[in-house]
Amino acid sequence: MLNTLIFNCFVFCQVFNEISSREMEEIDVFKGILDNYVFVVVIGATVFFQIIIIEFLGTFASTTPLTITQWIFSIIIGFLGMPIAAGLKMIPV
Repeated sequence: MLNTLIFNCFVFCQVFNEISSREMEEIDVFKGILDNYVFVVVIGATVFFQIIIIEFLGTFASTTPLTITQWIFSIIIGFLGMPIAAGLKMIPV
């Protein structure tokens, strides 16, 4: 269960990092996000397949289904990178 939770947190860290990295100098990374349908499809597919892997491919992927609390925890841990990235973007270089 712990390895599954760590894996899930890692994937959501990557998803939110992809969103944060869309605009390297902009703080508002959600501006115009729906204009790039390829980006939205890639993010959506990543999240969709992550759910499938965790919840339904336990034996094949060596994962254990997570509770709703663990899913929320994973998403929150992943999201924590966004304010950190926004703070780093404010540092002049």
